[in-house]
Amino acid sequence: MMHRILYLLLLIASSVHAQLTLKGKVVDEFDNPLPYVNVSLQNTNFGTTTDDDGRFFLKTKKYRGTLEVSFVGFETQTIRVNQKTKYLNIVLKEESDQLDEVVVISKPKKRLKKKENPAYKILKEVWKRKRKLGLNKVSHYQYKKHTAIEIGLNNLDTLFLKSIFKKNYDREIKQVRYDNDGINYYIPVYLNENVTKVYGDNTRAIVREDIEAEKEEGLGAQGFVFDRMSNTFQNVDIFRNNITLLQKSFVSPISSNGFATYDYVLYDSIVENKKKLYNIYFFPRRDGDLAFQGNMWIADGNYSIKKIKMRVHPSINLNFVRALSFEKEFEVKNDSIYLPTRNAYDGDFTLVDKNESNKGLTIKKTVTFENYLLDHPKPAAFYSQKIEKIRPDQFQRDSTYWTEKGTIAPKETYNLIQTVKKKKKIKNITGFINTIANGYFNTGLGIQFGPFWTVFANNQVEGFRTKLGFRTFKTKDDRFRMNGHVAYGFKDKKFKYGLEGRYLLSYQPRIAVGLGYQNDIEQLGSTLLNTTQLLGNSFGTTALFNRGDNFFLSKVHKIAANFDYQIKLNLHVGFNLTHSRIRSASPAHFSTSYLDNQGKLQSNIVDVSSDVYLSYTPGRFVYGLGVERRFGRNIFPTFVLNYRRGYKGPFNGTHSYHKIQFKYAQPILLGELGLLDATIEGGKTFGEVPVALLNPVPANQSFSLVKNTFALLNYYDFVTDTYAATHLEHHFNGFIFNRIPLLKKLKLRSLLTFRAAYGSISDANRAINDGVVNRAGTANILYNTPSKMYYEYGVGIENIGYGNLRFLRIDAIWRSNYTPPNGSFINPTPKFAIRIGIRPGL
Repeated sequence: MMHRILYLLLLIASSVHAQLTLKGKVVDEFDNPLPYVNVSLQNTNFGTTTDDDGRFFLKTKKYRGTLEVSFVGFETQTIRVNQKTKYLNIVLKEESDQLDEVVVISKPKKRLKKKENPAYKILKEVWKRKRKLGLNKVSHYQYKKHTAIEIGLNNLDTLFLKSIFKKNYDREIKQVRYDNDGINYYIPVYLNENVTKVYGDNTRAIVREDIEAEKEEGLGAQGFVFDRMSNTFQNVDIFRNNITLLQKSFVSPISSNGFATYDYVLYDSIVENKKKLYNIYFFPRRDGDLAFQGNMWIADGNYSIKKIKMRVHPSINLNFVRALSFEKEFEVKNDSIYLPTRNAYDGDFTLVDKNESNKGLTIKKTVTFENYLLDHPKPAAFYSQKIEKIRPDQFQRDSTYWTEKGTIAPKETYNLIQTVKKKKKIKNITGFINTIANGYFNTGLGIQFGPFWTVFANNQVEGFRTKLGFRTFKTKDDRFRMNGHVAYGFKDKKFKYGLEGRYLLSYQPRIAVGLGYQNDIEQLGSTLLNTTQLLGNSFGTTALFNRGDNFFLSKVHKIAANFDYQIKLNLHVGFNLTHSRIRSASPAHFSTSYLDNQGKLQSNIVDVSSDVYLSYTPGRFVYGLGVERRFGRNIFPTFVLNYRRGYKGPFNGTHSYHKIQFKYAQPILLGELGLLDATIEGGKTFGEVPVALLNPVPANQSFSLVKNTFALLNYYDFVTDTYAATHLEHHFNGFIFNRIPLLKKLKLRSLLTFRAAYGSISDANRAINDGVVNRAGTANILYNTPSKMYYEYGVGIENIGYGNLRFLRIDAIWRSNYTPPNGSFINPTPKFAIRIGIRPGL
């Protein structure tokens, strides 16, 4: 019995001693240690990974087995091991893998410190070199760029397609591509391709781009919306610390401050064309931060970006945006220069929410780069010359060119667009999209009606007002455009109207002329500076709901002409001539009369004036080649300088005066802190003029927010002939609310506002206006001025709404201590107010 017990104890002891303990190191063929290599015992749950030095330690109850050592990009090694195996030196051989391998990596649950994260060492090298690599390392360069922009309807089911193709469904369905989900379908409706030659001179920081060829197909002619949506994808420069997208500043994944925004995971390294590439995944630290999610491949040695895939994180709510993704590829040349080879941008837009079952709009932009030629300079004068597109058909090429060159989009896509653009249902859908975007209804007869948001209004003079606007529109590049309106007031029972025509005299240089006629009511106290607008369009007469009573309206009978000359892109000089007859629209409450040189009261104002203006908007994205152009929603400064001269005598002009005004607006991106939108304006009037020609500080008695106006002033609260004003709005873009646990789920964004005005009025102008009474015999305006700075400040919440429809904004506004003179105003001036703003997404 005892020997059996002793034998059993020996067996137990031997089994315990039989546990397998393995140590070792994994290196590549160049004896470089490989971190994060998978080391496991086959057919067991025992495994580990190597540390930063490529070392591993593995202990298991097994006493023999097959050790498997694997790493993406290397050949897998299998080694028979047993109790006698003590220390292993394992060499992995590289194999040729493709970058497109599908790998799913999740955000790490525990955030590593910088020095503990192996990705940090690699990114530090990227930061050091990112401004020293690429085309900046050569003195001169040239290449060819081929761009394709495709817009289509996505997430379509067979029922929808059958309603389009009907009897031809079985034949046409063979041309229709599947959507990204591989289940539903996608139909292209618009396609534009162009080929451009690019020449760069780094010694003088000059880039010349010459369009070589262009072609367009589809339903893009009804309006500018497809152009605007296409231009959502401007060049996304990942090498800048911050990337501007949809007027918001996103932190680049290779920003030198990226670790404050992103979590990084070094997943693996692979080999492509005998070059080792590190694969790093990145995730926003906080949901809702303006950041991307994706991965990038970084070349070993020179630490340049070989390829990057990234998308806007789903937690970020952008109006009408369901998804945005970006992909960039680079060629690493001579171990020191990276050259872009391909960019691919993809946007998915929906009207209501991000639900994957909803139909939406897809925008695809693909750019390929080829024929690089480095350090072959051309004459210096060559780089300063430019071949600009000035006519819509200027660079159209015949089919022979495109057959030889080839197109990015396949021939089947063009054929499908030619088919579907004739379908009534597709026309209705694209027409609806254009209507929502620009407010005009297309009749198909060369005339559009709108905008629909000015159809109804209300004020004390006209009562309920209805307005029908229209414009001619054949294509977005019309050389001639006419627009006008007819309005009717149900209280004064009078029709008002206006008509304006503009014509592009010359494409190069770009010269446009305009002529307008108006007989309507205007709120002259709602804007300070206007240059090219010939017809009055003040919000004071277009608002449906207003605070208090407003009788400070003027009847304006005007003829105006405009001449505009483009010196260069975004730099314009112009000249206006205006003849206006102005009188009060409500003499019983508001008088525009003045005292003449003999002290007699005059009610007839005839303003004969000329304006010379200079407008400069560097960096503004401009599209459209017709007389009416559109501007992208990118970040750019604006500077406007205007000089007006009033003439007494010619054409019965009643006043001689000089007026100079300026405005400077500068949006400032502050990285993750958001966007500061700053405006400064000022002006001075020389000469004696009536109230209708002075400068009221722009007030706003509507319940909506209007840019560069004061929400807690009444019209004509402040009347000046010398003024200065500033308007500051800081949009935090989620920087604050995303850090508050309960609020971050609501996807709201905060903002701060500050507005101030300072001004004065001369004794001479006060003398001819002060004391003028209305028909009721009461003092009209006492000409109070903001001689002590008047200001308003507020806090707001924006991005309010549901799903993708988040264009509402609510501000709480306070003002400085200000007491209007007794008897000079009809309405009390509020000290606090809540105002609502609406801001479209694209």
